[in-house]
Amino acid sequence: MATKKSSTAKTAPSATQSGAFFDIPLELIIVAGQIRSMIDQAGEAFLALVESIREKGVLEPIIVTPQAGKYLLISGERRLLACRMLGLATIPARVIDAVTAKDDILALQLTENLQRADLDPVDEANALLSYFRARHPDTNLDFAMNALITMDRDPARVDQEAAATVAAIQKISGKSGTSMKRCFSLLKLSEEIQNALREEKLGVSQGYIFAANLDHPHLMDIFQEAIDEIGFTNAELEKVLKKGRKPPTEQSPRKRPFSLYRKNVQSVKTGIEEQVDAFKKSDLVALLSDLRELVALVEGRLPEALDDAGATTAAPKKKPNLA
Repeated sequence: MATKKSSTAKTAPSATQSGAFFDIPLELIIVAGQIRSMIDQAGEAFLALVESIREKGVLEPIIVTPQAGKYLLISGERRLLACRMLGLATIPARVIDAVTAKDDILALQLTENLQRADLDPVDEANALLSYFRARHPDTNLDFAMNALITMDRDPARVDQEAAATVAAIQKISGKSGTSMKRCFSLLKLSEEIQNALREEKLGVSQGYIFAANLDHPHLMDIFQEAIDEIGFTNAELEKVLKKGRKPPTEQSPRKRPFSLYRKNVQSVKTGIEEQVDAFKKSDLVALLSDLRELVALVEGRLPEALDDAGATTAAPKKKPNLA
């Protein structure tokens, strides 16, 4: 049973027997690399959890593993946050054997969270990809999807380690190769569509349909219709995308949502942070040169860009050439 905070200093339990249960001080729990990307602490579901814990306590212990004199959280972040909101001092936890390998930690988190069946589809896809990349650090989404496609067409051509990783993900998630490909395809969608999936404004099956039509010239306009009052059945959505008609709104479509460009920049940043030791000085110098060109290009476009109200910002007047 979680307890209220006191002024007494807290120390980690001395016992670490696998599967043992303890009331662990909240300050000894490390939260890092959780599968859920967003927890709405002002949302109705979370506040209901807080009230439940206030009245009945934590009914299901969180899961942790020893790490550097503290405990790394494996699953139960919402329960932990709720206890912190209530100002509790401890939380019931099941301590499992020390786990340090990133892929082993992700496997445990995946197993626990998928069994609860309340992950949003984008978090689930990111979690599966994170597990793949933990075992193959130099790979990306395209590599993972290509491995799945090749396994369907010609399994003998797939690298043995990649094949073993795919098999491990299938065992953990219970997904077929086809289901995994569809799941991964959601990560190619724009941020706007991913957010709609997270917020359940768009069904996951329609997310798969949009992911299969990324090159459609009016994709974002049709997406807006899909989440507005008009809406589509799956069959209607596929028919609209197949015909390639322009929706009733006469807005000029963007062929690629701007969020995709920002996501690519973020992907470069993440890659450098995760593999900084793998780059040579010449690689970084070349990248820095490319980034400077990008900065100059963006700065050059600013005077002509639309402001938030839709008006074009007047470009600065050029000085006459008196030469």
